[in-house]
Amino acid sequence: MTLQYARLFQLRAGIQLIAESGPMSKKELTDALRQRKTINADETATEGADDIIEQLRDANLIKNSEEGYRLTAEEEFNDKGVVLTYSGEEVVGAGDQRAQADRILANIMYQHPMLLVLSKFIYRKGPVKDYEVMREFDGEAFIGDKMNQFTIDMGLDLLEDADVIEPGDNGYIQGRWPVRLFAHVIYEEYSDLIGDGGSIREPELFERLETLYGIPRRTFDNYIKRLHTAGIVSEGSYKQLTLNESVLEGAKIYE
Repeated sequence: MTLQYARLFQLRAGIQLIAESGPMSKKELTDALRQRKTINADETATEGADDIIEQLRDANLIKNSEEGYRLTAEEEFNDKGVVLTYSGEEVVGAGDQRAQADRILANIMYQHPMLLVLSKFIYRKGPVKDYEVMREFDGEAFIGDKMNQFTIDMGLDLLEDADVIEPGDNGYIQGRWPVRLFAHVIYEEYSDLIGDGGSIREPELFERLETLYGIPRRTFDNYIKRLHTAGIVSEGSYKQLTLNESVLEGAKIYE
């Protein structure tokens, strides 16, 4: 499963088209997407639309049915033990465009965990030029997700579209934390601090992330709550945090 050439706004457009029109045949969806393509694309070409449809399908946001392509429903995820992903219907229900983009990216990050290590590298080393990212990761793989020049370029575009990274004069810098990256970093630092089993005091974990990544306190608190809701983190007395690794396995964020 390869990362497709599809920008985040195009993926969101595909979801909105189905949400507005109901199930659509591939031709109907392709024609509608072609009319919305605006960035460096030939509007008469079908390849871009095919990439958008394939990426949405790979990310479990749409599904082909007898009636045509439709949005996936929340109950289709319940039996898979997967956390921190969303159905197509949940994306539409997110409200504003930013929240929808965050949920789309969460699913793509699940299918393509290379996006985790790309963004983490920039968060730790930034500002970083794109050629530095290429030099670091070209030919590498993370959780079986192989990286090459195309997938790295496409990954950087998606991360920039979602404001996860921001371009600057000296290269990419840290932007808005995605929840899956937060969970990945929490797992790494938690494991490094305490090893297998046990718990850690929340102030100690925050201090570690603040030192290494400059994470704001508000962002840390908000995402700890989200991980708690997902069952990944349990909060005990005296501000103790325990990572529930059996639940975390369903997040696909570590090797």
